[in-house]
Amino acid sequence: MRFYKKLLTGAVILAIALPLASDDMSRKRIEASIRFLADDLLEGRGTPSRGLEVSALYLATELRGAGWQPADGESYFQTYSLRDFAPQQARYHISINGIKLDSKDFYFLPFGMDPGRTPVQHDLVFAGYGIYAPEKGVDDFAGVDIKNKAVVSLFGAPWELDPHVIHAYDRAVGKSIHVTVRKGALLVYVSEEFESSPDSPASAEVAFFREMAYVDLAYLPEFQGKPTIGMGPVLGISPDVFDKTLAEAADGTYAQWKERLIKGKHKAHPLKAAIDVHIQVKPKESKASNVVALLRGSDPSLRDEWIVLTAHYDHLGYHEVPEGQDGIWNGADDNASGTAAVLEIARRLAEGKPPRRSILVVLTSGEERGLLGSAHYSIHPLIPKDKVIININVDMVGRSTGKVYCISTGCEDIYKKTAEIGKKIGVTSLPDPFPTWRLVYLIDSYHFARLDVPFIQFMTEFHKDYHQPSDEISHIQFEELGKIFEVMYELADYYAQGGERPALKRPQWFLTVN
Repeated sequence: MRFYKKLLTGAVILAIALPLASDDMSRKRIEASIRFLADDLLEGRGTPSRGLEVSALYLATELRGAGWQPADGESYFQTYSLRDFAPQQARYHISINGIKLDSKDFYFLPFGMDPGRTPVQHDLVFAGYGIYAPEKGVDDFAGVDIKNKAVVSLFGAPWELDPHVIHAYDRAVGKSIHVTVRKGALLVYVSEEFESSPDSPASAEVAFFREMAYVDLAYLPEFQGKPTIGMGPVLGISPDVFDKTLAEAADGTYAQWKERLIKGKHKAHPLKAAIDVHIQVKPKESKASNVVALLRGSDPSLRDEWIVLTAHYDHLGYHEVPEGQDGIWNGADDNASGTAAVLEIARRLAEGKPPRRSILVVLTSGEERGLLGSAHYSIHPLIPKDKVIININVDMVGRSTGKVYCISTGCEDIYKKTAEIGKKIGVTSLPDPFPTWRLVYLIDSYHFARLDVPFIQFMTEFHKDYHQPSDEISHIQFEELGKIFEVMYELADYYAQGGERPALKRPQWFLTVN
């Protein structure tokens, strides 16, 4: 009896110890992957770059070693062509209503535009503030077709702006999004940038756009001049330029229109005016790859349904800086952390009980340059989109303080399941912390959600090291990341083992160009 007691005790200890050993092994493998991807030798994994190619080879090799099959025929690489150019090397020739703008009179972000398809001319539509926020009963685009037109909107909103927010639906980013998803050509954004004080709401926004105006731009030729991200081209001009070029056509100066908008007197309407844009530059042509692998389901009744796991493995590369400064953007959190987590989910899924549904891993490149990799995948899918039951995307999960945020626009079922799993593991799962930012338009999951695929993105939080060289391995919270990993793994495994198919119910504001 004593022998059997000892045997039983040993079996219980072993049963308890095995999951812990598995958890510990996962944390160690995740840490090892982050340390590799965020090492200086990979020079920031810019798209395109040798460091990116080395990263792709590492990821493909790890997936192969874990038993995953190549997903693009016999290859683990889904390669695409891109073009890019530096704005400093480009010459922008822009006219509004036949009046040529001086270069000092505007800033221009030609997101997604193909210089080879210019010059272009677009009729103008005036949209007041240019806000679409149905939760506030505001639709400044009502009653007007803006397809292939440029939309003029003014800085401001019918409410007080938060000076610290630059991405919401009442700012240029949000206004551009709702021009883009209505197939508009570009946003002409009029703001008091030249008169604004350092602490005004306009200043933070204008500073952001002025900074972005000098960031190298990339686009996919196969998108034929259309943006690959939720927002499109933005031309920023001052009130003086508006008055000089459009006051007559708009039947009012900037000041007069601001007064009218305060009183709520506005209806979107076409203007008898047009904008002409010509970009003179010779873009560089190059290639980059998504890393793709699959694991076939074991259940004949479910194996034709798919879970797609995604994370972007690129970051911002390196730049020449003064001696003594750090010029490598390692992106340990953004997004070596998410890539390492998805890689480990893949390992665990292959090691455990065979999944009933099939699973596809797509580790994307070019996310930092406008969702290029996921955009390419969306028009060259490796599996039928109507067979994808969920996209689980992981982007920045290395800086947690015991909680994880879940961006799951219109997918309440997925969020509820995630929160349930998190509670069991001891991780607080919270909904989108910035609902007015419309983050779905700016993440890789957009290219699934726009095709009506239910999704969830895991992220921890933005921090002072976001998109800075200081996003280093020393800041990663490995213990917390290990717990978050278990939530993500259990969610993936739940759906892989036949969990109820989730639904996507689009909020009224979630419009997309399919």
